[in-house]
Amino acid sequence: MQDEEPPIRDAPTKGANPNSWITDGHLIKAAWRLSLPMMGAALLGDLFTIVDMFFVGKLGPPAIAAVAVAGTVMGVVYMLAVGVTTGCTALVAQAIGGGDRRRAEVVAGQSLAMAVAVSLLAGGASVFSRPVFLAFGAEPAVVAQGTSYLQVSLGGSFTILLAVTFASALRGAGDAVTPLKIMGLGNLINIALDPILIFGWLGVPAMGVAGSAWATVTARAFSAAMLARVFFLNGHEHFSLHVRDLRPRARIIWRMFKIGVFSSGQMLMRNLSAIILIRIVAMFGTVALAAYGIGIRLRMAVMMPGMGFGNAAATLIGQNIGARKLGRAERAGWLVTGMYGLVALVMTAVFCTFAEPLIAFFNADSQVVATGASFLRWFSATFAFVAFSIVLGRAMNGAGDTFWPMAITAVSMLALRIPLAWGLSVIWRETGVWAALAASNVAQGLLFAAAFHWGRWKRIGQNHVRAARETAESVC
Repeated sequence: MQDEEPPIRDAPTKGANPNSWITDGHLIKAAWRLSLPMMGAALLGDLFTIVDMFFVGKLGPPAIAAVAVAGTVMGVVYMLAVGVTTGCTALVAQAIGGGDRRRAEVVAGQSLAMAVAVSLLAGGASVFSRPVFLAFGAEPAVVAQGTSYLQVSLGGSFTILLAVTFASALRGAGDAVTPLKIMGLGNLINIALDPILIFGWLGVPAMGVAGSAWATVTARAFSAAMLARVFFLNGHEHFSLHVRDLRPRARIIWRMFKIGVFSSGQMLMRNLSAIILIRIVAMFGTVALAAYGIGIRLRMAVMMPGMGFGNAAATLIGQNIGARKLGRAERAGWLVTGMYGLVALVMTAVFCTFAEPLIAFFNADSQVVATGASFLRWFSATFAFVAFSIVLGRAMNGAGDTFWPMAITAVSMLALRIPLAWGLSVIWRETGVWAALAASNVAQGLLFAAAFHWGRWKRIGQNHVRAARETAESVC
């Protein structure tokens, strides 16, 4: 790997940074300017998931089961992608905040190289698609449909990984609109292709559940190609990449790995908690499981704005650390948390007041409605604490501090939530599980608030900036 290159130049004088609205402007305006398009992108992604499942659901239970099992496998790929994109966003934001566009370009190039490496591993793993389904004990119909779906998904994973990596670099640079437009258009293409490829409309051969995978890969290929054009051909306010930027640079890759590995670990903790929790809920029958499933889906209505605010906080903090404005970075974290907290309080009132109608919209069974309404009221009472977890967790990620968010997730979701859910369920059945969820949300929110106030993320962010300036990583 090549490391003998001219050193990164020092941060330029004030005013050289085109993102002065992030490092010098009004914080509330900057937060809204960043978070709104990020929320839009998250909502479009969620819409795609709903529509995709709607069309696949028309093929029957085996198709739904095939996608569910394949989704579990693809979750491993997405965990690795989160590691790459978290490190990319943090280091790009710090470089842009310090006014060093060249360093941001090199970081983006290294992130793309890492994404390609991960996609090659995923593509190679596609040959094991059938054994994976057999290992899950799936029925023959599920194995047959799921194998083709997973082969296409793993084989085409490079399109997804490249698209999300390009988007993470743009978000770190403060451009949330370009990925919204391109990724949003890609999602719409995906939705349009779903029925065509699945059912064989417009004279196209029907592919069944594999058609859903091909629709996703095709749409993401479009998004990746459009984003590559922005980075490599058209030029961008912050990026003008060259092929040489993809050449591996050990120090940058190592720093991104140190940031990303704990971010991937945090996602692993969440997935493990979700799997164990759904197993506990399943002990109380189909009604409890259906109510829980609907409640989790409604939870996304609260999580999506949180993702937008959280990503905005990550960019604000990363760029202000790069600009050496630690006080402004800290104020940005608390401010964005407060903004999302107000939204969360409104959502709490809505969910508590209209719990029954919200559940009945998905399933009118009286038992499901009653059980689901109970879940919503327990869960919605903690939305304000969820705001602390989402925004401050991502804010710390923006500084490059991913270890403590992972540790807090492990404590709150595995060490507290699961044992508490198991213990309380013995006494209160499914209501005990809802209570455990609420208690762990409160604990997690308070732990994130304490960790952010502690301020270790500032030192870590400064270390990343210092390391970037002390090592030879830039290409003139």
